[in-house]
Amino acid sequence: MIKVLDKTFAILEAVVLNSPHPLRISVLAERFGINTGTCARIIRELSDAGYLIQVSRQDGYAAGPRALAFANAVSYKPALLEAARPVADGAARRFEASVLLAERQGGLRYILYHRNESPRLAIRLSELAFRDLFDTATGLMLAAFAPEEELPALLDSSGGERFRLLDPARGIREQLAEIREAKSVVFADPARGQGIAAFPVFRNGAFLATLGGSIPFDEYAERGAAFAEGLSRAASEISKAVSIINTAG
Repeated sequence: MIKVLDKTFAILEAVVLNSPHPLRISVLAERFGINTGTCARIIRELSDAGYLIQVSRQDGYAAGPRALAFANAVSYKPALLEAARPVADGAARRFEASVLLAERQGGLRYILYHRNESPRLAIRLSELAFRDLFDTATGLMLAAFAPEEELPALLDSSGGERFRLLDPARGIREQLAEIREAKSVVFADPARGQGIAAFPVFRNGAFLATLGGSIPFDEYAERGAAFAEGLSRAASEISKAVSIINTAG
């Protein structure tokens, strides 16, 4: 039963993320390693329920009205997102940057909100969740603030090849502790052609999420410091908005 559910959700997520462009059954079957008959049955059940629609026999399937209604009905951490959206939007416009808010669940990084105002960065979030905690600025921040008891599992699940942003000659835990102490990740990433930064968001002193962003690599030397400073202020602004001060004087 669990395997069937895994396949069903995997197919649904793939089609939704690819929408409005359709996907064919043969493509989905090959991607997830299932036979065409099983894939067709799952697609048919999702279509009967309204989650998918058939664009054409040749083109395949795209997200349906029920998927849209389902997404519109979701309310996840509304106070955080209500506070973060205008701040992230403002920072993205001000610095012509890509800005996002992310949180961690297990070994996965989830993008809660994203705004791209850079005319030179083409960023498409092609997954619902990313296994890249040690391969992105926001991922490193999330890993740095992970509870100590969760770190072994996070390190084991990532694999050595995923630590390219850290110094291989130094201890991973030591570097994560430094990030946690500094409350910042800021550097140029030539492999991705970006200057990247991330800062923590707190609620009443407890780590809640991370605000990160990127600008083109060749602009980092000139305006990377100003961008990082602005993003840090934005993270602090969100932290202040979601925190409650219970004092009387």
